[in-house]
Amino acid sequence: MLKNKKNIELSKLILLRKGNSGMSLQRNLMAGVAAVSALTVVAPSAAAQSSDLEVEILQLLVDEGVIPFDKAQAILERARQQQQEKAAAEAAENAPDTIDVPYIPQTVREEIENNVRADVIETAKTEGWVAPNVIPDWVNKVKISGDFRARYQREDYPESVLGPNGELIDGNFPYFPDAAEINRLGGVTDADGFPLINSTEDSSRPNYRARIKFEAGIGDNVTVGLRLASGDNDGAVSTNSTFGDYYYKKSIWIDQAYVDVSPLEGVNLIAGRMPNPFFSTNMLWDEDVNPEGLALAADYEINDSVSVFGVGGVFPLQQRDFFDDSYLYAGQIGAKGLFAERLEIEGAVAYYMFDNVQSMKNPDDGSRINDWSAPTYLANGNSLFNIRTDGLTTLAGLAAEYELMAATLRMALRDGDRRYGLIGEVVKNDALDEDEITALRGEPGVEPGDTGWHVKGFAGYPVISERGQWRVEAGYRHVETDAVLDIFTDSDFALGGTDVEGYILKGDVGIYENTSIGAAYLSSDAINRPPFSLDIFQVNLNVHF
Repeated sequence: MLKNKKNIELSKLILLRKGNSGMSLQRNLMAGVAAVSALTVVAPSAAAQSSDLEVEILQLLVDEGVIPFDKAQAILERARQQQQEKAAAEAAENAPDTIDVPYIPQTVREEIENNVRADVIETAKTEGWVAPNVIPDWVNKVKISGDFRARYQREDYPESVLGPNGELIDGNFPYFPDAAEINRLGGVTDADGFPLINSTEDSSRPNYRARIKFEAGIGDNVTVGLRLASGDNDGAVSTNSTFGDYYYKKSIWIDQAYVDVSPLEGVNLIAGRMPNPFFSTNMLWDEDVNPEGLALAADYEINDSVSVFGVGGVFPLQQRDFFDDSYLYAGQIGAKGLFAERLEIEGAVAYYMFDNVQSMKNPDDGSRINDWSAPTYLANGNSLFNIRTDGLTTLAGLAAEYELMAATLRMALRDGDRRYGLIGEVVKNDALDEDEITALRGEPGVEPGDTGWHVKGFAGYPVISERGQWRVEAGYRHVETDAVLDIFTDSDFALGGTDVEGYILKGDVGIYENTSIGAAYLSSDAINRPPFSLDIFQVNLNVHF
């Protein structure tokens, strides 16, 4: 049997030239596979006559830091061993007195090539052959997640029927001033009329929501998060972007940007624009609200079934150059547990103090020195008054103070991955002073209210990730005028705001992996203000990853 006189050793090629330093990782790896494949299919005699190109490519991968030297040497040795084994098998079939050059059939070559290629790729994946200078360690600690929702929404209002003197006979009251628009304009002249919210015209709106989040672990104790989201504006309670703007490009906002430091197990210090750290329902906090500030959260396990938790934080609301800033000071304590391996119970009480949000009336001389106290953002429902005293213009101000006590309780029964249960929340504004509101108004207005409550039953899968999985919800809520700040409560129910009550029905079903379709029906009525009813029907297509 002829022998290969050329001993190909990777260690003898250390001084070979380096080339193509900019080659991508994917090209380097494929080139390596190709080189190894070539080494496995060349007969000894052919290898003796061929150049060292294949081995040089393998050496290049070592030089570039894609694979370590010992792995490359092992690949070369494994390929040579396979050649020798095949050659020996062929030689054994020949006559003892016959000298022949072993021939490797094409099918054997392909088998060896495929085996080596698969072995190289699998080993590279499992053993992490990529060198530190090629891809930094932190890349492996980055998590990317997101979701997309396409929605069709229909809004139906009762027809407004007025009598001959303009009195309301049936349907919705047609003249609700749009306080948010009044303040956005910097006040309006009464003689020109007030901008109004829609309360009589049915409408429909297709929209979408798109969000993508990047979360990077920095060492063992620090995490940085960034989430981008769509949205028609920079409001706190919605990331919906409505279709129908002549295909003009849509805006992308910074929805979350925070750092989470964990100095001790179960303790987290979070700074920035963060996911809501409080356990609550969307009656108090819309699901899109991401508080900005500093929060300290702790979770302690009493035993394998029960743990206690607490959250405290300081969150700036409005920074002012020459006047006092507005803040939210908040704290919550609670407990959660799993009983009899099936019953989940979680409950908490919270205190939210909104400092310096109540507006101040201007002096009787008609000056505007207190216009600064007008809220930048308003929704619908909270008690308001006219800050201006000139008798000619209007600028809306918040009439109440807000110190909220809230209690939230959730109970659910496990059935595999499904949950069947109830969640409820009650809130009371302890700072509400009806006499103070009356004095600020100087005239009759919508009756103030300090209480809100919400209860919801649910069944199905908490997260729909497979075809056929489902979830249904049914709930009722009652939110009086000043029970919560109207700018932070659920933006879907009654299109946001307070002084509303009614019920909510929802259902979703999975149609593909991480893809579901669903529908919702939200029906609401005013509590104390003039008649205002609204029925909302939604159809959603949801995808998450």
